[in-house]
Amino acid sequence: MTFIEVREVTKIYRASCGLELKALDNVNFDVEKGEFLGLLGESGSGKTTLIRVLRGVETIDGGFIKVGDVAVRHDSSIDDYLKLKRKTAIHLQRSFGLWSETALDNVIRALKWRYDGEESLPSPDSGEYQKLAEEALEILGLVGLRERSHIWAIALSGGEKQRLLLARQIAKRPEVLLLDEPATMSCPKTRFEVVKALRMVNDIGITILMASHMPEMHERLADRVIWLDKGRVVGEGRPRTLLRNFLSRLEDPQPKPLMPKRAKPVLRVLKVTRRYNVIPLGEVFALKEVNFKARTGEVTALIGPSGSGKTVIMRILAGLELPLSGEVHVKCDRRWIDITRLGVESMKARQKIGILHQEFALPHWSRVIDLFASRLGIKSWDMIQGSIRRAKELGIDVKVLDAIHRIAELPPEEAKIKLEELGLTQDIVKELFPAMPQELVEEQVKGLLEALRLPKDVLYRMTHELSGGEQVRVALALSLVSSPSILLLDEPFGDLDPVTARKAANALKNAVSRLSVSTVLVDHQLGLVEEVCHRGIVIDNGEMLYMGPIKASLRFYKKELLSGSKCSQPSSSGFTSNPQPNS
Repeated sequence: MTFIEVREVTKIYRASCGLELKALDNVNFDVEKGEFLGLLGESGSGKTTLIRVLRGVETIDGGFIKVGDVAVRHDSSIDDYLKLKRKTAIHLQRSFGLWSETALDNVIRALKWRYDGEESLPSPDSGEYQKLAEEALEILGLVGLRERSHIWAIALSGGEKQRLLLARQIAKRPEVLLLDEPATMSCPKTRFEVVKALRMVNDIGITILMASHMPEMHERLADRVIWLDKGRVVGEGRPRTLLRNFLSRLEDPQPKPLMPKRAKPVLRVLKVTRRYNVIPLGEVFALKEVNFKARTGEVTALIGPSGSGKTVIMRILAGLELPLSGEVHVKCDRRWIDITRLGVESMKARQKIGILHQEFALPHWSRVIDLFASRLGIKSWDMIQGSIRRAKELGIDVKVLDAIHRIAELPPEEAKIKLEELGLTQDIVKELFPAMPQELVEEQVKGLLEALRLPKDVLYRMTHELSGGEQVRVALALSLVSSPSILLLDEPFGDLDPVTARKAANALKNAVSRLSVSTVLVDHQLGLVEEVCHRGIVIDNGEMLYMGPIKASLRFYKKELLSGSKCSQPSSSGFTSNPQPNS
């Protein structure tokens, strides 16, 4: 029985720079009740836009959409789009919009919405709370989080947060569940848990549409796949056949970056530890003693399950969190500087570090060129020296200035919260670290945009006018714009399709070779990790378990931490695991 009809749907974005971008172009397909439909395509092909118009949060410019008894056209009222929204639930890519409460309470709120239409939290002493808690625990069990139900959302790993978001959507029992990269930043074991959960959700009769760049997700879940290219449906059918045709577009991998013959350390991590405590639960995570060095032109992978401590290490390496004990040394002007100590020297050393955050969400209403100008205002040493002079004039201690400088490098929402805790606003950041003049920005980023295959006009678009893949590549460009000697990438390719990710991986190899930048990378696509990295460090439960050549590290990881998991093999990310030159 046909449940969803999409007929001649067109969606046009009118960019602020004057361009018209046709995201969907005369799209037609049907979905049966209870079917699991996969959406496949390269970055910018229209997958996310299609998910959003089916959700009812984007209007269409032509055609019509019908879900059950609700239909919308380009001239439909807001009420009609709201009706469409009530029939659906959505899981957005790289979205971490969760309540600052326990995982259990997050799901209870979603259940409360299902029953009463509002996400209020009943009193923990009430019978209603206990009843909802029992149901919430069952749902958390579906996504492998039952044992983490008491942990606050802020203390969960990126993969765990994604599964919690999925649990909240399941709790709402929608007629249609729309998924945009539901296992983006999950390790193989976590991905397996997500697959099991989605199968169970589909088995209870919920119709699911899933946009995913992961071939394995389509192979294991989809009844049928639709292939989008430049906003048009170019293929439809069985997952295996379409995936084979789609992956035939992969360009060949370039050789790994060639390390200098006498590569010297530029980063030293010495006996670093960190603990996280959440009131009233006490310690929820402990990073045990971490020691390693990173050399010029070397790409090092941090490998481990979701929640193992990889992102914690990355933030400490960037100086965005201070360790409980230990030191992080950065080579700067032939001297080793400990960036765990606040001050001018630390600011100068950290200027040599670029980071792409796992939760990098670009400010929604910003132009891309303004983001580059702001980043260069923070990372350019000439601009930092001006900030030191301004702070002195304002009577701001240099250690306080350094603390504000570090906060300015956090993801926007987190930075806002940290500043508010200090009684400050974004205005102080703008005053102390003004943006670089735009006429200087264009020339500075030209080569970088070309290397990452981004058109020049991307500079004058708003971030919400970019595709998901374009956003990732812009975020990667922002981490490289100051020509750092140390590059930290936390899930840089997590939500790129294999074709686009291979292009971005090749571009990264070129950038690493050209800049001789020391790179530390976190990614759960093991085929990609083997293709790009020279060395691996295996981490679990906050502890370094193994360090060595990348192939040996991956063998250790698969044997010791993934054995017994049905998705223990790196497979179908679309990347080969064949030996590459210089491996």
